[in-house]
Amino acid sequence: MASSVTEVGNPQQGGKKGKDKNKDLAILVNDKLAEVNDSIITLTGRVNEMEKCIEELESDGDLEELRGEMQVAVNFVMAYVNKEVQALRASEAAQNKELKACRAEVEAYKTRVEALEAQLKVCMAAVANMGTSGSSQVSTTPKDNALPTLTYNGARNAREIDNFF
Repeated sequence: MASSVTEVGNPQQGGKKGKDKNKDLAILVNDKLAEVNDSIITLTGRVNEMEKCIEELESDGDLEELRGEMQVAVNFVMAYVNKEVQALRASEAAQNKELKACRAEVEAYKTRVEALEAQLKVCMAAVANMGTSGSSQVSTTPKDNALPTLTYNGARNAREIDNFF
């Protein structure tokens, strides 16, 4: 039974979305708690039966031995129940941690989508303005009518220096 808790404790397995995984984990935690409660009810019934047997055996004098055996059984059951409860709490903590991470990721995506929508609106406005300005093409590079500058080649000739200036 403890091995199933270990398998449930790893929320990274499977291809489901974050909310589905968290719902599944919550359902599994609730199922385990129901199993623990059923076990406690069953064991309570057994303890009641043992008490009846104790009352019958009191006349025989084996009461102390039976009480010792019963105490060992009760201690074993309590240790098992405590172990299961701790495993469920650890699973719930992991589930809560993953849920917080999913919420943070959703918020980051939401912010990014809002930024992209703002950029889209700016682009749409630019396209609309381009259509109303009457020109069919938008020139993104300025036209230069200036001559390219000459470069000085480093010669130590007076005529070359005068031509450069």
